This record gives sequence, C-alpha cells and structure tokens, in this order.
Amino acid sequence: LPENGVSFAFILYADKMHLSSSGKVKVYPVIARCGNLPVHIRNGHGIGSGRLVEWLPILPGDSAEEGKLSWTNLKRVLWHESFKKLLDSIVALSKIGFAHDCFDRILRRLFPIILILSADYEEQCVMALIRGLNSECPCPICLVTQAKLRDHRHPFPLRTSDESMARYRFWQSQSRSDGEKVLKA
Repeated sequence: LPENGVSFAFILYADKMHLSSSGKVKVYPVIARCGNLPVHIRNGHGIGSGRLVEWLPILPGDSAEEGKLSWTNLKRVLWHESFKKLLDSIVALSKIGFAHDCFDRILRRLFPIILILSADYEEQCVMALIRGLNSECPCPICLVTQAKLRDHRHPFPLRTSDESMARYRFWQSQSRSDGEKVLKA
C-alpha cells in the first residue's frame, strides 16, 4: 500500500431469513460491518454498526422443480452471479483505493478488502460450491471425507480455488452422471 494507504476491512454476513411470521416470505440480506472499528462499535446499534448492502434474490420455494439437480444448480448460479455483482462494486477500489478525509482530519487512501465472509453452514455450502451433507467431503473449508468427519487427530487438505475449478472443468467435459460423481466427491 502507498504511504498514506490503509486497509478498509469489511465483515460481510449473509443469511437467508423469513420476513413473515408464517414463514412464507424469505429474503437474503447481506450485512456489512467495518472491521476497522472496535468490536463494541461495529456490533452495536446506530452509527458504526452493520448496514444492509445487498438483497440477494431467492427463487420461490414452491416450484415443481424444487429438489431436482437442475433447480439446485440454478439456485447456486443465481447466488454466485448476484454476489459477484456486490464484489465487482469494490474490486476496482481494492486495487487503486479511494481518498477519504478520516475522523482525525488526515486524508488517507482507503483500500477495501473483505476480511470475513460469515454465514451459516447452508450458505457456506453454496459459497464453496459443495453439496453439503450429501457430498463425500461435506466441509466447506477442507477435504475431510464423510467417514473421517469426526477424526480430529489429523489435518486434511484445504479446499482451493484451483482444485474446485479442476473439478468443475472435469464435470463440464463428462457425461452428466460421471460429472455428478466428481462433484459429489
């Protein structure tokens, strides 16, 4: 970073929720908090607390297609394309920064970064493009198998974007059934 440059850290939290007491109206808000602020301010109420930065779309749950692989894939694509729009809005600024007159009246160049992307297991599975408990490796962080899920004695290799892309490319080049076996592994 340049001499007057500082990281402007965001903590993002995404979680599907119900708006109505009947549970029929679902929304998918993304809340941002400033990771540079002290915990009691960023987790408080009022100035400095979290702010809604995005509403991710949710497909209706009453479709005849629900539960089918194509429907599940459509929901994942919709989530990723929508979240990508949010990320695209800060990508350029994360590279060049932007000038900001800070509270101490010093002009600094802020470089936004996403420090933490926090979510429940269901959302983590969507983010990591895994099938959750239906996959051979259900952890969104590492490649521990179902059979060794309770084995905490050994470290397991971490998931990487390269490994995920290799699986995806293999899936694209195979028949649907062979590709699905790879994605579930």
